[in-house]
Amino acid sequence: MLPPRMPSRLPQGNGNDRAGLRPDPDDAIRLTDDDAASSRLSATNAGYLPDPFVSLLYKPRLSSTDAQAHVHAGGIGGGPSSRKPPLINVGTHHRTRGIDLLIDKFLDQNQGGGAEKQIVSLGAGSDTRFWRLMSRAQPPSLAKYVEIDFPHLTSPKAQRIARSRKLSQYLTKPKSTSPRTTSDSLTTPMTMAPPNPTATTTPPFTISQGGTSLQSQNYLLLPLDLRPSPSSSSSSSSNNNNNEQTISEILTSTLLPHLDPTLPTLFLAECLFPYMPPGDSEAVISWFGNEFERCVGVVYEMVGLGDSFGNVMKRNLASRNLSIPGSIPFTTPQSQADRFLASHSDSGSGSTPSRFTEAGAKTLWQVREECIDPNELHRISKLEFLDEIEELRLVLEHYVIAWGTKGEGMGSISL
Repeated sequence: MLPPRMPSRLPQGNGNDRAGLRPDPDDAIRLTDDDAASSRLSATNAGYLPDPFVSLLYKPRLSSTDAQAHVHAGGIGGGPSSRKPPLINVGTHHRTRGIDLLIDKFLDQNQGGGAEKQIVSLGAGSDTRFWRLMSRAQPPSLAKYVEIDFPHLTSPKAQRIARSRKLSQYLTKPKSTSPRTTSDSLTTPMTMAPPNPTATTTPPFTISQGGTSLQSQNYLLLPLDLRPSPSSSSSSSSNNNNNEQTISEILTSTLLPHLDPTLPTLFLAECLFPYMPPGDSEAVISWFGNEFERCVGVVYEMVGLGDSFGNVMKRNLASRNLSIPGSIPFTTPQSQADRFLASHSDSGSGSTPSRFTEAGAKTLWQVREECIDPNELHRISKLEFLDEIEELRLVLEHYVIAWGTKGEGMGSISL
């Protein structure tokens, strides 16, 4: 999920390590995809969420070490065991509903006579959102949906997409349909649309970069490590003395050619920025704000880590060889919102404005209290017994969904 760069191979040991190599330090970060995907699979199996695609894209790890307790940050997320506690299932439901609300409001904006839109998911892992969107009875008009992650994660995902007709059938743009509404998309049970009969002979996609990239008419799976070299004094903004690209240069050369800067664009970063230095996440936000005329950014991550619960959270992560330097500056939901409005420091040319004009944030507890329909809360309350409401509130108040907007028609997108 794009953490601060660490060497993938350490110096050779005394022969006790396999092939003279120690485990890749990035493995701890890659396991966070297991956390999110296994939690989503659990919530789906328990009836909290409709997702017929999660079992197609996520295959639980079976090793004994992976099966150990991987409780993510003391609450929302865990290891690969198939059944999660009710508290985790509820948190996964609220996280999904809150982000879906923002994305649906973005997709429902009818600028330019229903112009197509673009979505970029950073550190997407095994996420299923593209298929959940495109399998709706009235799918959105998407010019491109881009998913970015480590090659080690995009490779198995590309293979699973290519081998599954249930997944690959959505890799072509659907015919125009009648207008959709946000309320319909959130309340209508998901059904998988029938295959496109015109795509039965030639695959609607191409695989490249050694099997790590997959591209179709409306979807791109892109293997990309956003992290600049550790030799840079300021990874996102230092002078490029070693001919190594900054984050802005990486995004401009690798991602931008696949997108149209004039189309409304949303970028999504779920539990990504905590594993990056703050300057790197600032550079990502600033790049999107500068490159796209109409843009929405959505961030989901931990918040308020200075209290006793936050300390437990950090200790749990440290036990898994995980650190979250990117969360340290953001102690409140408001500070998460303000990151979209702050200027980005650039040692070469001074301060670069973020160019987002409006921003907001809500904790998952606020999403529960203010954004989720009471009927939906009543429905999920009957799925499993959960009497630890104060504990639930404590956990939900340490996770936040933040957003920033810019451009015509985008300012109304909020929770």
